[in-house]
Amino acid sequence: MTYSVTYEEGFLVREIGSIGTKPDVAITELIANAHDAGASKVSIIIPADYDQYITVEDNGIGLSNREFEQRWLKLRYDRRRHQGSFVEIPEDNDIVRRRLAFGRNGVGRHAGLCFDDSYIVETWKNGESNSYELTLSDGSQPIKVIDSSSFQKGGHGTKIKVLVKRNLISVQELTEIISARFLFNPEFKVEINGKQVCLSEHPGIVKTQIINPIGNINIKLTLVDSSAVSRTSNQHGVAFWLGGRLLGSPSWSIQGNQILDGRKSFAKRYTLIAESDDLFDHIEADWSGFKSDFSTLGVIAEAIGLFVKACYLELSKSEIDRAKREIINIHKSDIKELPQLARKELYDFIDQILTENPDIKPELLELAFRAAMNLEKSRAGVALLHKLTTISSSDVEAVDSLLEEWCISDAMSILCEIDSRIKVIEAIERLSSDHSVDELHTLHPLIEKARWVFGPEFDTPEYSSNKGLIKTMDTVFKKKHKKKNFKNSAKRPDIVVGENSSLSALGLEQFDEEIKKTKKVLLIELKKGGFEISREEMTQAKYYVDDIWHAGVGSSRPYIKAYVVGDTIDHFTGKFESVGSDKENQYGEVHALTYIEMVRTAEARLFSLKEKIESRYTGLEQDSLLNELLAAPEQDSLDLAVGE
Repeated sequence: MTYSVTYEEGFLVREIGSIGTKPDVAITELIANAHDAGASKVSIIIPADYDQYITVEDNGIGLSNREFEQRWLKLRYDRRRHQGSFVEIPEDNDIVRRRLAFGRNGVGRHAGLCFDDSYIVETWKNGESNSYELTLSDGSQPIKVIDSSSFQKGGHGTKIKVLVKRNLISVQELTEIISARFLFNPEFKVEINGKQVCLSEHPGIVKTQIINPIGNINIKLTLVDSSAVSRTSNQHGVAFWLGGRLLGSPSWSIQGNQILDGRKSFAKRYTLIAESDDLFDHIEADWSGFKSDFSTLGVIAEAIGLFVKACYLELSKSEIDRAKREIINIHKSDIKELPQLARKELYDFIDQILTENPDIKPELLELAFRAAMNLEKSRAGVALLHKLTTISSSDVEAVDSLLEEWCISDAMSILCEIDSRIKVIEAIERLSSDHSVDELHTLHPLIEKARWVFGPEFDTPEYSSNKGLIKTMDTVFKKKHKKKNFKNSAKRPDIVVGENSSLSALGLEQFDEEIKKTKKVLLIELKKGGFEISREEMTQAKYYVDDIWHAGVGSSRPYIKAYVVGDTIDHFTGKFESVGSDKENQYGEVHALTYIEMVRTAEARLFSLKEKIESRYTGLEQDSLLNELLAAPEQDSLDLAVGE
């Protein structure tokens, strides 16, 4: 039996990816094709409305009828294999510089499909012009020529013409995009509706260096002061230019490798240009970025990072020296009281802070320096002696008793843990009655820090990140919350955001017959301030439990405890519901809980210690309390905790 391969309808549009859906990418590809045809000029016409023609015409080498069939009509045509890496340039185009071709994958030529299901190509060379009309097809071929003609014509070039049925782009938007995607080259001009586009230049050069991070890959690095050309902030970062064309968008992160904190003033002022002709084989077909399997990109990012850091320190040196002198002059009298060794350690400390953060705010530097100086005083015994001279007689006896039974480090560890838990409860109690509080960014992290309130089994370090529950949560809740998506962050769990609530899940891993599985899941749904929990919310939570259990977490069917936390509970609503077909097959439960009940339960679990030392916490300012609790969260309480 003979079998034949066929093509589904719309195959080619899916094959060319963003080239077939994004007008800026499509036009960029057609300009790149003109560049690879040895053109010195590209003229683009963009209509003002739909049902009019977009045209892209160049004075490149053109194609004969045979070349059109061999190259244009061959899907995934390997340009480098058949034509080499360099561009063939017409003799009369007055181009001196040798050009490396952008094209590698043979997909950009069909960019006209972004605007309609058919397009027209006219190409001419050696006194003959050939015109072809192509349209999407299916079955035995994904695209076909439905009409063609030939006639005499002098010169050389190619013209793409397509009637705009979709994805029309404005002249202004396209001009801005094109001007940023191609490097200025006097031998290659681009016009849009008769007006020449000013392509990117690199004025404001600060420092240049050529690096060889690995193998035969060479990259020219140029640090540019972006303020010299008034570049916008979204153009700051590392910009890869390959053969004069921008790859993707500039960023201080290279596929997950952070080069520089984009919030720093240095990052907002400078751009790093990375130019190379050795990376063409590692880019995506639509020039959106590097391929995901480019394994040596991390090595390249590391080498770029070293160059950026060296520039950062060099340019920030004068600022560092000035800040250091100011902070030392402010505390000159206190510094004189310290021993010589303590002074040196203090100077080393401030040097380290300023080296790593030369644009640190003066008030933050002042706080850090004062804290370090107090530590040095304590080591010299000054602060401790001062405390002993002012301590009360009852506290002296308490300190003496403590030192007989405990070592200081053990006592501090326990007291710090108790203090941290009491502060969390204090913060929840203050904020839960404030209806203007952002429950996603403020209350939710606090509730997850206090997960021990929901049961001692959840107060364990055995909560760890796992793909099983993340995948299950994604499946269940993205279907139910259409207006909002997950809020994703490496520093807090995936939180599903609805119109009136936010919700997250944590899971406990245990070994079951030597196989690690998720045995228990804690589901917390926080309602906004002033929200009353009704039967509807309890029923919805029950559905969540049901969906998660049936979707499964890896190969396990965990027991799920769900809590709906709100301001009040409707008097017709029960506070507890079990989930499962019967008592023997129960696999979950749902609880309704008010914030006040939660706080009272937490205080009871802490043996009402807060009441005994109330004065320690009533004087705390709310802002400083929240900053302490949320600025540096514990990793185990903020990661999406799940098990295999």
